[in-house]
Amino acid sequence: MDNLKEEDKTINKINSLLKKDKDLVVVENIKKADNYYRGKIEVNYLYEKLSFDIAIPHNYPLTHPNSDNISIIFKNKNYIGINHINLDGSVCFHPDKDDDFDRKLLYEIQCLKQWIKDYYILKKEDDNYAYLIHTTESGCINKLYFTNTKNSFSKNSYGTFRFSIFSDEKLGEKKFPVKKLFRLGFDKGKNDTWSDTFINELKNKTSKKGLYYFIEEEPLMKKNTGRKGIENWDELKDYLSDDFIEKLYLGLKRDFNNNYYYENSLYLIIGYIIPNNVNYEEHWDLIRIPKKNIPIDSIKIPKDIQTNSKIRFEHILKKNKINWGTTENIDYSRFFGRGKLDNKITNSNILIIGCGAIGSSLSENLVRGGAKNIILMDFDSTKGGNLCRANYELKDMIFPKTNGLIDRLKSISPFVDLAVEYDKLNKFDLKILGDVFNKKIDIIFDCSTDTEVTYIIDKLNFTGKTFSLAITNNAKSFVSITGRNLTKQAKTIFDFVENESPSYFEGTGCGYPTFEANYNDINALLNVGLKVINNNYSKNKTHESFIIQPDFGDELIIDIEEYEYYNFNDINSAIHISKSVLKRIEEETKFHYPKEFGGVFVGYKSDVDFIITDILIPDEYKNGTTVFIREPGTLNERLREIHKMTNGKIEYLGEWHSHPNGPTTPSSTDINAMKIISKDKNINIDKPLLMIAEVDKVYFGKNFYIYNNKELKKYE
Repeated sequence: MDNLKEEDKTINKINSLLKKDKDLVVVENIKKADNYYRGKIEVNYLYEKLSFDIAIPHNYPLTHPNSDNISIIFKNKNYIGINHINLDGSVCFHPDKDDDFDRKLLYEIQCLKQWIKDYYILKKEDDNYAYLIHTTESGCINKLYFTNTKNSFSKNSYGTFRFSIFSDEKLGEKKFPVKKLFRLGFDKGKNDTWSDTFINELKNKTSKKGLYYFIEEEPLMKKNTGRKGIENWDELKDYLSDDFIEKLYLGLKRDFNNNYYYENSLYLIIGYIIPNNVNYEEHWDLIRIPKKNIPIDSIKIPKDIQTNSKIRFEHILKKNKINWGTTENIDYSRFFGRGKLDNKITNSNILIIGCGAIGSSLSENLVRGGAKNIILMDFDSTKGGNLCRANYELKDMIFPKTNGLIDRLKSISPFVDLAVEYDKLNKFDLKILGDVFNKKIDIIFDCSTDTEVTYIIDKLNFTGKTFSLAITNNAKSFVSITGRNLTKQAKTIFDFVENESPSYFEGTGCGYPTFEANYNDINALLNVGLKVINNNYSKNKTHESFIIQPDFGDELIIDIEEYEYYNFNDINSAIHISKSVLKRIEEETKFHYPKEFGGVFVGYKSDVDFIITDILIPDEYKNGTTVFIREPGTLNERLREIHKMTNGKIEYLGEWHSHPNGPTTPSSTDINAMKIISKDKNINIDKPLLMIAEVDKVYFGKNFYIYNNKELKKYE
């Protein structure tokens, strides 16, 4: 009884709300049926009278189950063909979600009236093309995928096309057949633009021929209002030429061999022109023709009415229902239309060295981002311990990592060309290797964490971009090293960020220490790292080495620091300086312009390699347009505190100051000041750094120097 009372209350509420709209009349009372409240309404709006069956979900205002944001169904099959009417006759609109019953129902009535105004009365055409939807064959799914080919077929042209059965599956307990077909191209026309790797994959599967016919205009019921697609073969008579109908009939009767049939069916695609963002493109719809149910009659023409002695038969299309399949244009621009990496990455020839935890995930990210050419290099096989943090499956164990990975990548994108190299770089002659890399490779992602790899790349004079990627133990840091001297940079940076040795795991052997980190931590850092690289490409920024360090203590922080790199070959010295530090220096020197200003560098030092991580600003100083003198003030106390808090890791490295309006050449005063610092036992640095910035209100430039052998030597 309680349920009945609740239903009655809901019905009364619906009726009451519907009556609030003066343009609406309830012509069939609302009743509870199955999981809906059903009835019929009539809408008198803007001098038009339309009727709709309505179905309101029992859980309203929640949406209709298993649908895309649809709640109330307004349906009338007489309106099929009008824009935004589904094949079942329901109006297609997607109201905002709302948990207020009354407000949402009244809002949906207004949406219905807006549809009547826009599409029934004004016959509005949307900016985006609405694809013609056919009533597809029941009991199975036949779907053809294709790309833009720009054949410029003339109207009524026809011929053969080639396709591959990518998969033929039976789903569910009832073994529902699902066939995915990929078009390969036309015998007299252009091929589809899949990658060579994917084409070879398709050619290894069952391939067949089908027929195409280009009708130029959409296959619509010409006597119907709106864009209702044709459903029966006899309705195609306005689109197909007599000679094609005859050819189709004779082919189905006797001419077509087994190359045309798959499971006793012939596939025909109907092509026509649709608009796109630029101009127009060819679209194709799929029809399955059963060999044993030919949709064409052949009627002998009596001799007394023959107009041509050679034409003795007339071929007439039957009223058979067309077995429409479905199609989807997955051209590269559409396949990656919702998101891809920058073209400078996707159009590059990419080499990935090392296909473990980092390399396997990176390769998948690149492929999902639209990369078109990737070479995978790894000599190792897949073991059980790899699966917890790399993109492999149980079936990949024992086999080379590259084998499992290439299968995975091929299953993701039909537009990536993939190649494999099973040997290590040290197998090859370096001169030949350098020539090959510079001719065929644009980007190297070194994911090997192998110093030998960076040794070799450093010697190759590679003209492309190299990113040597690594993660420290327990995923405390992610490092990307780029540019010159990869090995030297790596030594300095990892000495700076790493305080744990790689871990050894039972069964891996003593020669295979590796960092310890779970799949989520690895990919969280890798994805941010790739985001940095992609951002630099898209903004045409210089690629610098960078470090990502998550800190999930009291505050949730992911710190990303890019470092400019400077080198001085004579004493094998190098500087990494944080770009955020340089930004602060630029801001400080411009703020004090036209007077000089300066401060102190702090950071990490290993022999004569430096990583500048921060600056200290003096609290006592004297400055003018050509002079800057910093006083000790509290600087020494602050330096001691930093040194103590970092267990001696971060220390004083040198000085920086500006030369308003330039130049960046050290003055005699600068040289003398660095000489004094190098001899000061309290400072304890015999080769201090100096940076001089040339600055005005707009420009900022700088040069770095090291005091060595009583001289200031400039970094490059």
